[in-house]
Amino acid sequence: MHLVHRWDAMGEYRWLWIDETQETKQGALVGLCRHLGDNLKFGVGYNFTDFSDDLTDLSYDSHGWFVSALGKF
Repeated sequence: MHLVHRWDAMGEYRWLWIDETQETKQGALVGLCRHLGDNLKFGVGYNFTDFSDDLTDLSYDSHGWFVSALGKF
């Protein structure tokens, strides 16, 4: 979502179904990004879930702060 000049906000709801254990994990992720010029965007956010985008990571301790960078051409 574009908030104001050069600032964006994002939000995700995440849901993970694990077949082997018949278990469900869910939660949210939020972030705030700042455009730096026309081709670069930096942001910070917080992951309220305990699982990662990397589905091979089975530690389930991925909650916490993150930093993101996006470049476009």
